[in-house]
Amino acid sequence: MILKKDMGYEIVFNRKSDKYLIKLSKKDKINLKFLLDSIKELSKNPYASEILKSGKKKERKIRKKDYRIFFIINENLHQIEIINIGKRSNIYKKI
Repeated sequence: MILKKDMGYEIVFNRKSDKYLIKLSKKDKINLKFLLDSIKELSKNPYASEILKSGKKKERKIRKKDYRIFFIINENLHQIEIINIGKRSNIYKKI
């Protein structure tokens, strides 16, 4: 899935994050909307985030409620790749 913004970065979801959002859409539409709005905000200023300490490819993260969104910024293509989305209680176990 790809989200394009007029002034911001293009958002690209990898298979893992796309799958999580599809799964969430069946269970919890309110949190899905909240996460998608947060990702749209991210496209305006991706550097207002934290660098993931265990990241190997300059991975970054944002915290929204109980959720974490991990991503990589590609300046050459002017895009953000969302690499993982999940609840705080589970997402760090997958790194």
